[in-house]
Amino acid sequence: MVWLSGRARLLARLHLCQYEEWQKGKPLKVLLVGYNGARNTGADARVVALVRQLDEMLGADNIEMTVMTLDKDSVRGYFPEHVRQWTFTTLFFWSLLRACSSHHVAILCEGSTLTTTFAKALSVFYCQAAGIMRRQGKPCIAYGSEVGHLEGWLAKLSHDMYQDTYFIVRTEESLQNLKALGLPPMLTIMALAKRIAKNIKRDLM
Repeated sequence: MVWLSGRARLLARLHLCQYEEWQKGKPLKVLLVGYNGARNTGADARVVALVRQLDEMLGADNIEMTVMTLDKDSVRGYFPEHVRQWTFTTLFFWSLLRACSSHHVAILCEGSTLTTTFAKALSVFYCQAAGIMRRQGKPCIAYGSEVGHLEGWLAKLSHDMYQDTYFIVRTEESLQNLKALGLPPMLTIMALAKRIAKNIKRDLM
């Protein structure tokens, strides 16, 4: 499916999917890739908070956000009206390709992004999203992620798919596990907060 995503322009011409590339002056289409609609209140609340942050930082008029969800009824009323919902199933490959192809940037917003805490299929889901965005030359951000110790085929898949993903991880342990996968070292949330605070203090002086 990741290989096929490189043919998204051709698929769009065949009316099999929609392909979008950002153009200056146009709203940025942001795809929030999470495991919403599974009646996991914590996971849903996390994405609700992220939507508010993005609205405040970028301005609701400058972005168009879409949240991936398993069940729209389960998250009814959680999100503002301007946030779209994209329904997918556990057989997510084609739906994920279509969703990524029609957006300019993807944010992986599940805490257990690269762990086997719940199921390996969930990690594969995020790997595929990252791989599709990389194949199409679009930005992908893993926000507030947890990275566990991975081995075997899942470690190799993660190494291949996440090469261009920008990770903002929760803990120092996750940062070390990220390095063990041979992925570029990024930031912990605490380090990011310190950097932002430093920039704000500089701008006020």
